[in-house]
Amino acid sequence: KKVQEWVEQQQSGQEGGGEGAPPAFLTRRKKSFKDTLIYQVVDHVSQAAKVGVAVIGADCLALIGKLMGNDHDLMDNFSRIFSKVAYTGWITHRLQAFKRYLLRNTLGKSKIELGKLNIIDHLLDGMIYSLWLIFLLDFLEVQTGMAVKSLFSVGATGTLVLGLASKDIASQIMNGLTLHLSEKMYEGDEVRFSDGTSGVIVKMGWMETMIRSSDELVVGIPNTHLSGQRVYNLSRTPRSQVKQSLRISYNDADKIPKLLEAIKEEIKEACPKLITDGSRAFRAYWQNYEDDHLAVVVDCHFTIKPTGDEYWSNRQNMLEAIYRAVKKTGVHFEKAVKS
Repeated sequence: KKVQEWVEQQQSGQEGGGEGAPPAFLTRRKKSFKDTLIYQVVDHVSQAAKVGVAVIGADCLALIGKLMGNDHDLMDNFSRIFSKVAYTGWITHRLQAFKRYLLRNTLGKSKIELGKLNIIDHLLDGMIYSLWLIFLLDFLEVQTGMAVKSLFSVGATGTLVLGLASKDIASQIMNGLTLHLSEKMYEGDEVRFSDGTSGVIVKMGWMETMIRSSDELVVGIPNTHLSGQRVYNLSRTPRSQVKQSLRISYNDADKIPKLLEAIKEEIKEACPKLITDGSRAFRAYWQNYEDDHLAVVVDCHFTIKPTGDEYWSNRQNMLEAIYRAVKKTGVHFEKAVKS
């Protein structure tokens, strides 16, 4: 009925020379079914039912084991232990998802806030799973009489092997925690390390960090290898520098002053984000006498991040401006002589 009324208003408006705006119920964007409360309820019931079926299957296996004459104490508690692990594991997983939902709705959508969200998310995940593990160990102690300390009551050789094996793991986890808390980089940042490794942070885990390089290869680097390095976060650098060295012929030495002026003028016109307020260098100068050429250096800074299409497009504009200035003043480049 509302649609019919709106259509009639549109027709009368066209005859009178005007049109009315569509009603709100037509322009309102519909929610995805997965975002509705009904879907969430049905999905949770479905998951709980799957867990229940798995528990029933475990009960059947325990019953079959008893019928086959297996009277071990573990068989008596198998179904109870499995159901406790399955249900608490599912609840833990749902708490993890609910926690992530609350974090995403509490924190903002900026890059830094999303990075902090990932840090808090990982820390809370560790706390949730640690509490779940402690609960399970306590439950096993009550149901089976196997105390937690008995798990670690191994011989001297076993203790040594366990200690050596867990040393590197603990070191990587601690270094991963340090990287997360330092806030030097977040997932999605483009970084460069002091050893030459560079790329985009795909994932920061407790054990290793995944980095996607410019050739689209994703490599996992242990956190112990990254913790002691200097990191250059290109995504958080608001300014960039482009510096070029020119080889000018000795025959054009008298044209260099005009060339330097022309280079500055052309760059100012071609690059609107050039910094010219004196806070950063903007230079075009005759640097030195070399054996086979005169060295001229152009040094510019821009209010552009040193990464992405905008940076490379601006860099090209600067190079084209330098070339126009060279052509305008009639200066010739001196080719490098290979020995």
